[in-house]
Amino acid sequence: MKTQITFETNYICTSLDESKIFSHKLAKTLTPPYVLYLNGDLGVGKTFVSHSIGNFFESESVKSSSFSRVSFSRGKVNIIHCDFYRTPAEDYFFEYEVEPLLIDPWIILIEWGEIGSWNFGCPEYELRARHLSHTERQFSLFKH
Repeated sequence: MKTQITFETNYICTSLDESKIFSHKLAKTLTPPYVLYLNGDLGVGKTFVSHSIGNFFESESVKSSSFSRVSFSRGKVNIIHCDFYRTPAEDYFFEYEVEPLLIDPWIILIEWGEIGSWNFGCPEYELRARHLSHTERQFSLFKH
């Protein structure tokens, strides 16, 4: 795998270790602040990628926020992790729930989110993930 992740390129990972390496290279490629939308099938590894990015920045453990919809982890880069699997974000959600957490430097990771749902005034990217087989995942990065 290349040193940096490039846009609109398919990356195949066949294990958790490869997915973690991919996630760390992704974290090296993108410069905070930014928003990363993680989209793909249920169980494809969106939360694992989020956790691995947090691990790269030595953040407190990034966990699935499916029940609270937003979690905050401090580290070299502060990670705001949103998960909208159960319910979509209301118009006011980002203003009241996310903006107060934007402590520099920061990254927002949004699972199951709608791209461009709020203007954060920073670059926005989308990571698309899909199952290729029981053990293989395909990841592709796009800039919006």
